[in-house]
Amino acid sequence: MEREFCVKISYSKARRGKLHTLNMLHGTPRDSFQKLSSYCNVVGESNPGTVTHIEVDSCNRFRYFFVAFGASIRGYMQYLRPVIYVDGSHLKGPYKGIVDAETNKSWKWFLSNLKDLIGDSEELVFVSDRKKSIQKAISQLFPSSRHGCCIWHMEKNLIQQYNNASVLFLFKRAATTFRVEDFERLMGQIRRVSERAHGYLERAGYSFWFRALFIGHRYNIMTNNNAESLNSMLKEARSLPITCLVEHIRSIMQKWFYERRVNAEECSTLLTPRMENELRTTFENGTRLRAHALTNNLTQVGISNDTDIVDLSEETCTCREFQLNHVPCVHASRAACFRGKTLYKLCSRYYSSDYWKGAYSETIYPVPREVDWVVPSLITCTPIFPPLVRRPPGRPPTRRKRSRYEYAWSTRKCTRCGRVSHNRTTCSNPRVSHAP
Repeated sequence: MEREFCVKISYSKARRGKLHTLNMLHGTPRDSFQKLSSYCNVVGESNPGTVTHIEVDSCNRFRYFFVAFGASIRGYMQYLRPVIYVDGSHLKGPYKGIVDAETNKSWKWFLSNLKDLIGDSEELVFVSDRKKSIQKAISQLFPSSRHGCCIWHMEKNLIQQYNNASVLFLFKRAATTFRVEDFERLMGQIRRVSERAHGYLERAGYSFWFRALFIGHRYNIMTNNNAESLNSMLKEARSLPITCLVEHIRSIMQKWFYERRVNAEECSTLLTPRMENELRTTFENGTRLRAHALTNNLTQVGISNDTDIVDLSEETCTCREFQLNHVPCVHASRAACFRGKTLYKLCSRYYSSDYWKGAYSETIYPVPREVDWVVPSLITCTPIFPPLVRRPPGRPPTRRKRSRYEYAWSTRKCTRCGRVSHNRTTCSNPRVSHAP
């Protein structure tokens, strides 16, 4: 204001003016709760199959909200791997978050609505952090499913409690290895470095975070990165009134569905581009190995004493990568070439371009202007009040406070490539040459 209009105003007056403008643009946060039920009615008419639930208390004060778009539900049920990322996200509006807290009750409410959509099966896998309320709700509502841990959250806990670079390096190798004997060797090294860190990993349950001992099919999904990406995408929108926040999510989903549908339709390969590249690399690496037939189904693949046995009929390999990732490893790739079989038939259908196209074949449609909404009076006349919260005076913080361990780890710089968050020991990036 001072630079552009030569008007001096106080900080508090500038903030009040900003909040007043935002209320003119988006409506007040209080009114947004009342508008939410009407919005759900309209978005359901525009997108058939969309499921919404609003939970209120005995005084009609807002508690929880659930939304799943029809196109997303049908795309997931038919074409996507049955793996679901679960994580929480903190909102920044004047009424705090959508739920009161990450409690047993809130997670059970959310997952019970999810179960009504997708059901329960032995093929279903959840990936989350180690929050006990999530584990408890999943075990109660999805007894047939499997539950694995995000190794990135395990890594953060190790940084907070032990902050030992050697332990972190060994942990990531142990969590992602495919062989049980390699895991046991690495865990022995962790025990020698830090007995306390080894005890923490043991108490967490090896099958909970170690890929090779996990019961179920989590494919190559070891982290909650997708959920973290969604949190990052909503960084600015999390301060919007609730109806505007949901509409922002719908518009982002509309954009993503269109972009992915266009990319999928342009794909001319049998697998998605990423999996085509991985399969090509695996095939090229497999050509360096020797193959020998053992039986009609078994093939020995390797060099010298470093060999593995591949069973193409059962789609397994003694290295265990084939059956865990559901895509041929280097040994299976060499065995298939030796036996004259195509690699594409050994890949999971979830990696195919047809499934990619099917997942995003539908459209998420926009919502009409608010002046054009036609909503039954029963919905508009039912009051929804904002939740009762108490916020401290002044401007609320917009950035999460990081612990001192997060600061130390995030500023670590690799001396090999110059990037942050890792060191030269774990670096896989191209080396950067420095001019004299």
